[in-house]
Amino acid sequence: MAKEARSVESTKGYMERQKLRALVFDISVGTSPQKLSVVMDITTELVWAQCDACSSCVRFTPPATPTFLPNNSSSFAEVGCTSQTCQRMIPGEHGCTHDDDPCGYPNDFYAWNTSGVLATDIFTFGTTPVPGVMFGCSGDIMVQDLAGASGVAGFSRGALSLVSQLNISSFTYFIAPHGDAASKSFVSWTWGGSADHQFAAGQMLTGGRRSSTPLLAAKKNQLYPDLYYVNLTGLQVDGQLLTAIPPGTFDVRPTGSGGVFLSSTLPVTYLEEAAYNVLRPELVRRIQSQGVAPVTAGDDVNNLCFLTRNFSGAKIPGIALVFDGANATMELKVENYFFAVADGQLTCLTILPSIGGSILGSLLQAGRTMTCDIHGGQLTFQTAAAGAPTPGVISFPTLVLPWFFCFGPCC
Repeated sequence: MAKEARSVESTKGYMERQKLRALVFDISVGTSPQKLSVVMDITTELVWAQCDACSSCVRFTPPATPTFLPNNSSSFAEVGCTSQTCQRMIPGEHGCTHDDDPCGYPNDFYAWNTSGVLATDIFTFGTTPVPGVMFGCSGDIMVQDLAGASGVAGFSRGALSLVSQLNISSFTYFIAPHGDAASKSFVSWTWGGSADHQFAAGQMLTGGRRSSTPLLAAKKNQLYPDLYYVNLTGLQVDGQLLTAIPPGTFDVRPTGSGGVFLSSTLPVTYLEEAAYNVLRPELVRRIQSQGVAPVTAGDDVNNLCFLTRNFSGAKIPGIALVFDGANATMELKVENYFFAVADGQLTCLTILPSIGGSILGSLLQAGRTMTCDIHGGQLTFQTAAAGAPTPGVISFPTLVLPWFFCFGPCC
């Protein structure tokens, strides 16, 4: 059994390269609209797309990836180095040699390992054209697979995000559970201030249990002030609160680290060590009491894995996240926190420990509608009702997801 498990990489490494579903929707860019698909990422602000055929660019995307052609759009305009926008958005990192150079961004600036120049053009959402949307026209792209998409739509609170540029008041997404071919994902949002517009890719599910918790405003010195933080107050296993988790474990600290935020692209979930070190042994105790023992998987001591043939016959403890708010408890399904790896031989916990912050990943959120009411300051999550109609069609292929967050002083 040990020999069987030794060849297995860490859960984090496997999930990092595993092809998982991503929220992808279509937009049109340019005066003569060019249809592009973009990945929705609520943890980044830049909207960017692969631009031009570029023989000198470093690109890991497949040759067939749709490419935006700026020369085919009369409304396309590069943002200049001397503009206030460039100086404000990319201070000191815009790669300008001459005053008439375009405003560039380096490949580590917005976390997606892509570099290019800032530009503006007309974006069309559904049938509504919006002039002057700022986006990144990317040349170098060190992302191996964007699920066939041309780029990324940043949905954080940052100034360059679609949320800020369109004045989006609320947005909703549904991540279909991994392996559930019948489920379809969707994205929708309301935008435009007092004269609200609606955009939807897919059809929203209705019914099921609905709960709300506050979206937290950024605190002074917070490391990631543009992200969507929530007040996680505790964890339950089979309905029992884990009281051994120290109070304040999930709070934002005076140093700016800590807190709990959402991600739509990072598959795994990270919990502060103080919470993980209580949750993990409780899961092991309950599963092992049924004669199903964990196995060693790779060199990562944080892996918690079981042989799938034994795991599938056990009663797996239920996990619930307890948030601030009346009855704001998110009850998870087993597939939200355990995932089959090593060609299905092992099933591993997809919750890992962290120091200095917690992230609720996309697998954990799958199977429920998530609504961020930005103006109202609320996150609402709702499970699909039994027998609910299948949502409408949305582009929802697979994606190899790059990710990096640094919480501590080592950044």
